Amino acid sequence: MVQHVAEDGVNKASYDFAQLAVGPRFQRELAEVFAVHTAPDGAWKTLPSSRECWLVVLYFSRFLADQDQVPQSLSELAPEIWAAWRLSRMPNSTGSRQIRKVARLLRDHPAVPEETRKLMTRRVPKEESAETAYSAEEFDEIKLTATRMFRPALHRIRDNWQYLQDWKAGRFAKGTDEWLVGEALDHLVRTAVMPSYVGTDDRRRTTPRYGKALGGVEPEKTWMRLFLSTNEACALMVLIIAAYGWNATPVMELKVPEASPDTGEGQTIYRVELEKRRRSQPARYETRNLTDWGADSPGRLITQAIEATAPARMALEYLEAPTDRLIVWRMARWHGVYGESAAALFNGNLHAQVWRNWNRHLGDGKTLNLRRLRKTVVIAHQRTPTQHSQDTHDGVYVLPDPRTHTEAQPVITAGVEEAVASAKASFKAQISRAETDTSADTATASCSDYTHSPFGMPGLPCRASFLLCIACPNAVVTPRHLPRLAYLLYMLEELKAVLAADVWDQDWREHYERLRDLRKAPDFTDTEWSDALNSVSAKDREVIDQLLRKGFDA
Repeated sequence: MVQHVAEDGVNKASYDFAQLAVGPRFQRELAEVFAVHTAPDGAWKTLPSSRECWLVVLYFSRFLADQDQVPQSLSELAPEIWAAWRLSRMPNSTGSRQIRKVARLLRDHPAVPEETRKLMTRRVPKEESAETAYSAEEFDEIKLTATRMFRPALHRIRDNWQYLQDWKAGRFAKGTDEWLVGEALDHLVRTAVMPSYVGTDDRRRTTPRYGKALGGVEPEKTWMRLFLSTNEACALMVLIIAAYGWNATPVMELKVPEASPDTGEGQTIYRVELEKRRRSQPARYETRNLTDWGADSPGRLITQAIEATAPARMALEYLEAPTDRLIVWRMARWHGVYGESAAALFNGNLHAQVWRNWNRHLGDGKTLNLRRLRKTVVIAHQRTPTQHSQDTHDGVYVLPDPRTHTEAQPVITAGVEEAVASAKASFKAQISRAETDTSADTATASCSDYTHSPFGMPGLPCRASFLLCIACPNAVVTPRHLPRLAYLLYMLEELKAVLAADVWDQDWREHYERLRDLRKAPDFTDTEWSDALNSVSAKDREVIDQLLRKGFDA
């Protein structure tokens, strides 16, 4: 048996390695390496961490039990068995995580064969995240589902808590059904269960007279009067993530925030402390100040969360297992892994199966992904980093998401169009007397960077017409380009004489004016232009003629 006491010193879990589908010696060795990580100075600080690895160890033991030669200890864990384990895992993030967790757990044990250890140290590539933000409609639907689940729970607990206070104040006649309901609530907040007895089948049942007064023995009529259910706790967690964009684990581990006293202005300021476990000190902790001044204020949800979970924290105080956690709920039944006392009813964790059950409330086969939910808040609502750096915000959240691409497309298009319009307005090529690499020549100039053209998307090859080269700051005009440019100017002057004015203005005027700007510039003399036109080669004529024909075709 291995017991894990969480970092808070309150939450505990026990793991029975005798359940594993391997021999006693292997069970004990696995328990030993597991205990190293659950120790006070071990890597696992919370119950979800140990529980996740426990489930992976269960899968691993079942895999070993299916082998032709079942290893009886770590010393018999042959390299081919480890290779088969890697191949047996699904080729996705879950499979990769299972391989890494078992390798991290076992590779430092001295009994592991050296060849197997070498395989365990091989890098397991992480899957590229394909998760995208929810659409606005999906996001609203998730929030609505969570609200419809949490709001009734809040009002139910609020009403029953007030009922208990009225009972304590003696507002109900003793012996009446109303008085019995108050007594049952008082028993519930002190013991976490209704007045009950254990039947012949060892099942706990609500005492009949209290069941009659309460109107039934269903959870909604009994313990749920003062405590959130698991699904309602999930709904509260969803609402907090959707409101503030915090990570799921820090939300689940949130402590009840400190509240400044009401100064008479009808507002309360909460100081919320967030912990990012992957960070080292001093960046591990962050604080947020949230003010509740009424409906729709930033701190109103915190007020409601405190109110809905206060009876559960009071019950744990009576049971001598106090907690300062904000999100506290009661499970429907005891789970032995968390202990046998009534306090164990509040030691549940919102693991994967819990969320799969919660998905049923979304309907139509929809699923909730808390990472996608947070990503939606960060990208579409807050648009600023939350619990991560600006680089992470840009590279992990914003840039890869299709929503960003869609929203940015009009901006990029407008920018390109503006650049094109600006570039078309005048001659912008560089002029140099120095020779350039002839392999970089276009039909009209030399190009210094064809992947960052102002006429196209950054990083992609330029697809603009060669007529626009001299309107591009990446182009370089040298004396060897003058013959083609002089011939192009001559041909455009010829076209001006024969084309209709509106056709000329639309298709050719801008190119002609840019060449005229170059012709008037002092960089090349009149003699150079005249000599260049006289020295036009057959190849130059062919290139320019093709260029003009393409311009007509376009």
